[in-house]
Amino acid sequence: MSILNKVTLNSLKKNKVRTAVTIIGIMLSAAMICAVTTFVSSMYNYAYQNAVYREGDWHGSSLDGEWSVYEKIISSEKIEKAVYGEQLGYAIAEDCKNENKPYIYILGASDGFEATMPVHIISGKYPKSNAEILLPAHLNENGGVSYSIGDTLTLQIGDRVSEGYKLWQNTPYYMYDESGEAVPIGEELAVREIRAYTVVGFYERPEFEEITAPGYTALTLADNSPNTDRLYSVWFRMKNAKDVYDFMEELSLSGSWNSSVLTYSGVSIYSGFSTMLTSLAAIVIGLIMFGSVSLIYNAFSISVSERTKQFGLLSSVGATKKQLRRMVFFEAFAVSAVGIPLGITVGIGGIAVTLLLIGNKFESLMDYPIPLRVNVSLTSVIIAVVVALVTVLISAWIPSKRATRISAVEAIRQNLDINAKGRQVKTSKLTYKLFGLSGMLASKYYKRSKKKYRATVVSLFMSIVLFVSASAFTDYLMLSLNDGYSSNSYDILYNHHHVDNKWTEDELLAQFKEDAAVTDAAYIAKEHIGLLFDKDDVTGTALQNSRVMANREAYINTPEAMLRGQIIFVDDTAYRKLLKANGLNEEEYLSPKEPKAVAIDGNTYFDEEIGKYVNVKALQSGNVTATVSLPKKIEGYYYIWISEKENNGTYEDYVRYGNNDGSENDLELPVSEALEKRTLSIGAVIYERPFYIENQEGIMLLYPISLKNYVYTAYGDNWSGELNYYYYFTSSDHSESGKAIKSTVSENGTSPNAVYNYAEAQEENRNIVLIIQVFSYGFIVLISLIAAANVFNTISTNISLRRREFAMLKSVGMTAKGFNRMMNFECLLYGTRSLLYGLPVSAGVTYLIHLAVSEGYTTGFYLPWVAIGIAVLSVFAVVFVTMMYSMRKIKKENPIDALKNENL
Repeated sequence: MSILNKVTLNSLKKNKVRTAVTIIGIMLSAAMICAVTTFVSSMYNYAYQNAVYREGDWHGSSLDGEWSVYEKIISSEKIEKAVYGEQLGYAIAEDCKNENKPYIYILGASDGFEATMPVHIISGKYPKSNAEILLPAHLNENGGVSYSIGDTLTLQIGDRVSEGYKLWQNTPYYMYDESGEAVPIGEELAVREIRAYTVVGFYERPEFEEITAPGYTALTLADNSPNTDRLYSVWFRMKNAKDVYDFMEELSLSGSWNSSVLTYSGVSIYSGFSTMLTSLAAIVIGLIMFGSVSLIYNAFSISVSERTKQFGLLSSVGATKKQLRRMVFFEAFAVSAVGIPLGITVGIGGIAVTLLLIGNKFESLMDYPIPLRVNVSLTSVIIAVVVALVTVLISAWIPSKRATRISAVEAIRQNLDINAKGRQVKTSKLTYKLFGLSGMLASKYYKRSKKKYRATVVSLFMSIVLFVSASAFTDYLMLSLNDGYSSNSYDILYNHHHVDNKWTEDELLAQFKEDAAVTDAAYIAKEHIGLLFDKDDVTGTALQNSRVMANREAYINTPEAMLRGQIIFVDDTAYRKLLKANGLNEEEYLSPKEPKAVAIDGNTYFDEEIGKYVNVKALQSGNVTATVSLPKKIEGYYYIWISEKENNGTYEDYVRYGNNDGSENDLELPVSEALEKRTLSIGAVIYERPFYIENQEGIMLLYPISLKNYVYTAYGDNWSGELNYYYYFTSSDHSESGKAIKSTVSENGTSPNAVYNYAEAQEENRNIVLIIQVFSYGFIVLISLIAAANVFNTISTNISLRRREFAMLKSVGMTAKGFNRMMNFECLLYGTRSLLYGLPVSAGVTYLIHLAVSEGYTTGFYLPWVAIGIAVLSVFAVVFVTMMYSMRKIKKENPIDALKNENL
């Protein structure tokens, strides 16, 4: 070890307090960085394990193919492993109570199937031969068919056949008729063999069985030799997950890829997703490094300031600038050797305890028996060590330049910081008038010694940027999550088809409003329709978006644009509330002659073409007109609906009319004969959807239900009301409201199965948003504390370095009141200067965050004004509090002792 390094170690040992502070700063930095990288690693591992549990450990699949497809897949050098399921056929599930799922579907599994696919045994064991069978638990729970382990099943196995065609698991047993009822499609089971199986166990309902599948999937082992008359479904895992998309395209495979497993393996079909994650991760680590550099820099800056005289003495005896710089970096490595390992340990331990405490919430949220525990990956630790070390080296490099830049004489005399030149330093007359002699002295000292002030201003500047940027990051993150997970604001939905019920729609609504915990309710009827606008009234974004325009190609070279849309009739009470909430005149929108429609625009949806969420505003403004094609009014008939009708093997749209005399002699006309063009006036365009309007594509034109005959004149006076009505509810307790609403529905004479508890279904997603909110705001608090500590450390250090100056001012008669004025003026200087630089830079970083988020979610740019306001107030508060604390220590010192002290 060189003599200079020994000097450095001795200096560290003699200044134990400063060394301890430096090590603690490095430890905090490393702990925070390691906590972030370990948490990300743990979350990815947790999400990956859940995806594997739910979907299976595979990357791509080929469904319903011949044996040759499996041979092509397994023979590829890109494949790590592949398993298949042999489709042995269907058998009638005796005494099954589920009329829409009457079969047992027997799937012959290949070797390794249970390790690759989500086969989770509840009781018993996995089959060891093709004479044993594993039954799904929902065969009993859903179908009411009960078996026990050890039972023997004799099954007549065959193929589902309809009109000479074989049907498979992706073809449901039923279809919906015109009234919305599920009816069998008409098929028979062509039995081809009889097999006997011994029940050896039961397993959870498999994810690879679709909800609409006609058979309960039972597993046995595949036959020993392949059968060319059967189909095989193959699931495979690539050696390199990124190759799955090209591989499936190359072989023209009919299946799909395992998007969840691929995403959490770092592979996504949408580049925007991975770009967004990478960009946001870089910004977060950058913010942490930014705060850490400023915090650790102060410790090294103090060290260099205290050792300036030592560096001067070493220079005088022949030490070069390179050697002095090495001394500073050796000190950095020495304290890092202690601080970084401690920080890594503390970071891993802290995040482990955190995840242990909240792990149960994640487990119940995912509804899978996989606990959330810390996952310490080598990559996450290496990243944390490298980032922490780089942070320390950057922090040490800045003061090392100062140590090597000054001459030996200047370092020994220690007169570098204040270099009074011959010219007069001018100050503002306003400064003297407001703060007197004390303010003038502070202003002159600031101009003569800008370096000392600059450190404090830079520290405050960093604090502002950190806080505002962290707040902006959280705001953008929560905006994208809320739009992605909580797109609708209602709690319960009831789809109602009025056919001779006990109450009318308005009477039923009144009954619903009396139900338990219902806070608001409304009903609507809606029709999907194309809306033809002048292109000058449509935004350029909408014209380029196929999800907004209907048949975009047909209107490229025309002056008009056809947009997707809906005409929605709202119950009159809710419609009046909407008008009042938006300050709209009821006479314009409730006129029975020519009412205006209220248009709802600006919907958010996932655009598969670009792979991210987008929010599209279609209309330039309100007070426009739209042309629509509506059914004509035909005397003696009323409009029912537009549907499809077969004509010589092709399907065409037609309009159906009911007979006013009540007979069954309905009238059916092609749309070309039955539709006529009408012009509808649109008044206001609003962007905040009421709870009874769902987030859907296109423009929604709202009218009161009482004026439905104005829009659809073809309804007629004797219209029977065969519209689907949708009742929407908000509730303070969705469980209680759900029960009460089902009871009211039953009393009305309809099935309660049409009641859908949306809040219950969305509860998991809302919990995800809540958990991320906790972590996001915890991140802001952590960054804020680091920033505040940094400011406190910088200002208190600056005050300590000025002890001799303050002692001199005391010795010439400056009073305590004068000191307070001088410090108050300095506080204003600190605050205003830091805000002058910090706020514009914060706006720039916020824009970078906006660009990163825009890779996965389209949103407008905005500034976090609340965070900016808090930052402005906090800057002055922290500065004043720190000044008061530091000056209390200085005021207690004896001026003579301070003047004798040569240490800075």
